[in-house]
Amino acid sequence: MNRRKFMGHIGAVSTASMLPFTSLAFEPSTSLSERAATLRFGIVSDVHKDLIPDANERLEKFIDKARRENVDFIIQLGDFCMGDPKNKDFLSIWESFKGPKYHVLGNHDMDKNSKSEMLDFWGMPKTHYSFDRHGIHFIVLDANFLYQDGKFTDYDKANFYVDSSLRTYVNDEQIEWFKGEIEQTKLPTIVFSHQSLWHYQWGVTNRLAIQQIMEMNSDKIICCMNGHNHIDFHRHQNGIDYIEINSMSYQWMDDKYRSTAHYPKEFYENYGSLPNIAPYKDPLFAFATVDPAGSFMIDGVKSEWVHPSLAEMGMPSRIYGLEYSATMSDYQLKF
Repeated sequence: MNRRKFMGHIGAVSTASMLPFTSLAFEPSTSLSERAATLRFGIVSDVHKDLIPDANERLEKFIDKARRENVDFIIQLGDFCMGDPKNKDFLSIWESFKGPKYHVLGNHDMDKNSKSEMLDFWGMPKTHYSFDRHGIHFIVLDANFLYQDGKFTDYDKANFYVDSSLRTYVNDEQIEWFKGEIEQTKLPTIVFSHQSLWHYQWGVTNRLAIQQIMEMNSDKIICCMNGHNHIDFHRHQNGIDYIEINSMSYQWMDDKYRSTAHYPKEFYENYGSLPNIAPYKDPLFAFATVDPAGSFMIDGVKSEWVHPSLAEMGMPSRIYGLEYSATMSDYQLKF
């Protein structure tokens, strides 16, 4: 599969139903015969139940939409909720979707728990795994490892708050497993992770090893999708597409822009990080469609900032690959 360069956005409009449309062109895949039917799934990331007071309401809107869309499965890309008994009501909203449900571990999910505790709380079988749906192969990675003195250590009860060069690793054993998964499958593949497999600043530290495996098998890779960065972003590099799923809930504000203007006063007494949170008015999420004819589409959501916006508070815009927005864009890829 020869992949051609990113072709750009085709227009931008202000309504939530018509978002910027990103078109990428690829030559047809020889694996289309492997496909049985159109596949549709829902994606959400970085809800952060433990940091914001309206996480339940935001998740309910996503689940309601997933039911109406009659999707084949839903997946959350991490920083979902900690393994606290008080979060069982939040988790029950997720569980109310009757179809298959998948989890990706995020770094903050281990702020108070171990990985094994999170697996138990979510009912997640393994920290990394794969599954097939409608002739598409999906791979879920776990980049929540420290690496120091030649040893990988699981994130566990906030032990990752160390020098950034020591964190956000995929361990060697998992990389070998990933290589085997890619080489053995005959199906078009989508890769999920919490941290980016591309991002130059906030991505997986040893991402080059994973990129090389994918680039050697680029004819099998539809795209990689991640959360973590709370941005709406796409990057096409060496035949691989990397798509950032924006946070469902908010953008983090630097300390100098802290504000108590977004929520009622009593909320700030119960949520210590809330002054650093600039919330989106509506929850952001996406629905993806894989078409047997060889197209992959993402339908996103366009929201706006709860007043005052970051710009109104004087927080400067960021450089390429770090831009913040209250949007999850639409995309289309051909394969």
